[in-house]
Amino acid sequence: MKKIKLIIVLFLAIVNYAYCQEIVTTATLLREMIDLNRLTNVSPNNYKLVQYSSYDRRSIQPDKPFWFGNADGFGREPVPAFEKTLKEPGEDEIGEYLMCDINNPGAIVRLWSARILGKIKLFIDGKEIFYGDAEKFFWDFPNQFSSETVPVKGSFRQIDALYFPVPFTKSCRIVWIGRLRDVHFYHIGIRIYDKNTKVKSFQPEDLKLFRRDIDLVGETMRYPDKMLTIKGIKNESTLTVPVGVNKELIRMNGSKAIRELCIKVHTSNPEVILRQILLRIYFDGSSIPQVESPVGDFFGAAPGVNPFVSLPFSVKEDSTMVCRFVMPFKENAILQIENQSKLPVSLTASIISDEYQWKNDVSHHFRARWRITHGLSTSGGMDVPYLMALGNGRIVGAVCYLMNPSNVPTAGGNWWGEGDEKIFIDNQKFPVFFGTGSEDYFNYSWSSEEIFSFAYCGQPRNDGPATRGYVTNFRWHVFDDIPFQTSMAFYMELLTHGKVDGFVYARMVYLYAKPGLIDDHFTITRDDTREIVVPQWNPVAYSGSISFAFIGAEYLLRDWKDVAFQYNPLWAEGKLIVWTPSKQGEKINFVLRRKAAVKENMQISFGRMPSGGTIKVYVNDQLIKLKNKEQTDLNEPGRMLNRTYSTEEIDFKQGDNTITIENVSPDGKKVNIGIDMFWLRY
Repeated sequence: MKKIKLIIVLFLAIVNYAYCQEIVTTATLLREMIDLNRLTNVSPNNYKLVQYSSYDRRSIQPDKPFWFGNADGFGREPVPAFEKTLKEPGEDEIGEYLMCDINNPGAIVRLWSARILGKIKLFIDGKEIFYGDAEKFFWDFPNQFSSETVPVKGSFRQIDALYFPVPFTKSCRIVWIGRLRDVHFYHIGIRIYDKNTKVKSFQPEDLKLFRRDIDLVGETMRYPDKMLTIKGIKNESTLTVPVGVNKELIRMNGSKAIRELCIKVHTSNPEVILRQILLRIYFDGSSIPQVESPVGDFFGAAPGVNPFVSLPFSVKEDSTMVCRFVMPFKENAILQIENQSKLPVSLTASIISDEYQWKNDVSHHFRARWRITHGLSTSGGMDVPYLMALGNGRIVGAVCYLMNPSNVPTAGGNWWGEGDEKIFIDNQKFPVFFGTGSEDYFNYSWSSEEIFSFAYCGQPRNDGPATRGYVTNFRWHVFDDIPFQTSMAFYMELLTHGKVDGFVYARMVYLYAKPGLIDDHFTITRDDTREIVVPQWNPVAYSGSISFAFIGAEYLLRDWKDVAFQYNPLWAEGKLIVWTPSKQGEKINFVLRRKAAVKENMQISFGRMPSGGTIKVYVNDQLIKLKNKEQTDLNEPGRMLNRTYSTEEIDFKQGDNTITIENVSPDGKKVNIGIDMFWLRY
């Protein structure tokens, strides 16, 4: 491991040398993918980042119809979701459509698709270098050329996004060939360099020539917390902050850079406390803090402690929160903690720093801005402002922290993220980034409730069922940073499947900027950080659940041995049956009465939790598969989740039907099995 870490240090030294030489190659771009230090300076290779996507082409401007249009890749759009129609469809309905056409030096840096059928043609410098399956292009590009498999999943491919550099010297042209009635969601993120920038175009041979680089970057992307070594002088501090007091955590003088910031808050109520203590960081005598955020939100996993690993941030199982974004300063840095909670708070912190050569007009300060809106009504689309700023810098990340109080138990009803990101750069009248859905911006799709984290993106919290409750999404623009010369305005459209009142929307933007940048940030108040009360969940049938009736498990329970209740708004009517079996093979029974014999499936909502058990389900002694599996693991380390499992088709008889849940966890392992409710069709 020490040898590998030494290779990474030498690796980044090489990339900094190449970076200064202003020669862009597949290798230098690969190295940029794990180089956080480069974000602190103006790029010597001036570029802008643009996104081509299947956004609804009827969206023209806010004061025209269809600004919140959602025909963005499902097929059969009123206006084809492409730059241009190159060849009209024939009798087979297959046409050719232009996705992008760039006549500058540049590089493809991100590809995303929820699903895309058809074929793709990729032309680099006027030469066709790829023709093949569209999904393979978007999700597995390097393996379309290499005889030796490049392991992309979990490293270069992160959920539905692929980060792999494809530089080009003169031009890039991408064409889709397919039927407009077929699904064709896409994002294509491209750096466009100045005309005089020296770029060496991607060649299939690069995959062999730079295989060592690919493997090292891939491994670092897969295990950033293990592969990245932070060097410098370590300062540690322990602090107790009384109620209502703002205290200095640490002060540093000289031209330096903070390489790593770690904070651990000692509290038994992290969901509230981590939102009510504020982190402020002042660089170089600024009157306004460049960083102002609740402590937990700053690290990307609020509310509470939700462990994850990414390249610039991690949250550990022991609740230590880590930031690896580099924070340079010319003269001094002051870190403060304000306690807006009702109790004194103690915390420990450590900072690793080293010398940094600040260069005027080149070096950037790190900035992070948090804001929140309470009590939203989500009826109709709205553009939620994340941040507006005037100055010179680059966007390097964004996070949203939501409390979705919808009573609907399915994503087809409680989904919040139909809206698109809309990012304006340098006073342009139309967004440089106009997306196809909020989750698409965060690299996943189809309103997924899965917990995940990767180097550049994650969903460390999603309570459920589906996307009800607290939801947190993050995306780091490390490789696909978004430079701006004069201004930026970041919006995320909020567009839900159904009307929801009492929606809470917190969000952050992270950026680097030259001194002098101004923005629309407001000082965080106690009203902003007030405790959020999640309402009791009373399930409502709507949209995707319209044909179901919901029955709390407690109303059907016949065996009360080893059973307790857990009370929490996460569960239907605020309570969950928690069964604690004493041995493998032990069973618990529920009785369901049907008026007539019927053959249909049902759904069961379970609590996934730490020490959750593994189960099998039977109906009238017949083993029933859940999500096509004979047994289901309900263990979820460090989290409490409400998740729904659909059964296969069941032969229900008229009268009483016995539903049996069997504990198949290993003997000697104490487990808890949470059963929330049964969904029955009517």
